[in-house]
Amino acid sequence: MAQSPLDIPADHDHKKPNHMIFWLDASIGNPKEYTHLKKAFGSNTDPRCETWTMLNDEDYHNMLVEDDAVTVSFGGVQFLLQAFDNEKDCLKAFEANQDKHIFFITSGKLGEHTVPKVIEQYRNIFTDPINNKPYSSVYVYCHNIEFQLEWTMDYLDYIQVFNFDADLLQRMTRDIAEYFIERCKRLRQDTDIEGALQRLHWAKRLWHQYDKMDQNISTDKPRPVKESQKMKEINKLIEEIESELPKNESDEDAANSDNDYTQSGEPTG
Repeated sequence: MAQSPLDIPADHDHKKPNHMIFWLDASIGNPKEYTHLKKAFGSNTDPRCETWTMLNDEDYHNMLVEDDAVTVSFGGVQFLLQAFDNEKDCLKAFEANQDKHIFFITSGKLGEHTVPKVIEQYRNIFTDPINNKPYSSVYVYCHNIEFQLEWTMDYLDYIQVFNFDADLLQRMTRDIAEYFIERCKRLRQDTDIEGALQRLHWAKRLWHQYDKMDQNISTDKPRPVKESQKMKEINKLIEEIESELPKNESDEDAANSDNDYTQSGEPTG
């Protein structure tokens, strides 16, 4: 099976990642909007430094002005993030990034007009190329879900609707982790063991964040994260895949384990 562009490159520290988050909202620069979700993204202006700081409102404004994706940390995993405040620029970006896997956040107001066009024109981005099943990776944020019911009914296989950005963040974190787990399994079948293991470590970092949210662990009042059943399954799968690596590579990977999460790339500030 040919390797998908989605799985290139394996070393994302030197090249841009091939998974993206698009964010469409006219109020994205408003400091009172998306207070939880904005805290999940970190920036790193110095590639030699492992410290990531939380994006501020000026960062989001600059993204809109520059009309380009920036590399960010989301749950300790590097993503390309691109923000839009209008439909035209958003559709232009979808056209230019059809080889990427995109998680799409939108306001209900702009989403009502943009999401149908995105799904109809770029359905391939939101469809699994192997089993042809839709990805539920369009996240609609609104203040009243009932107002979105009529237009979203035709796209329920692709859309999830939220009226709290904290809930959106938790669900998207889980979805992305599960996506990486699935990518891991397919790469493993294709005997790309290193690529599979990398995706699984990304999934582990994200699931760690999901477990923290699920267990209501805040930054202000930290406490140990209870290992969930899913995390146990991820750790077991990591052990299985590491055993398939050549001995020296397996030892090196173990040395770089994410178990302590001390350098997980989580935003600070």
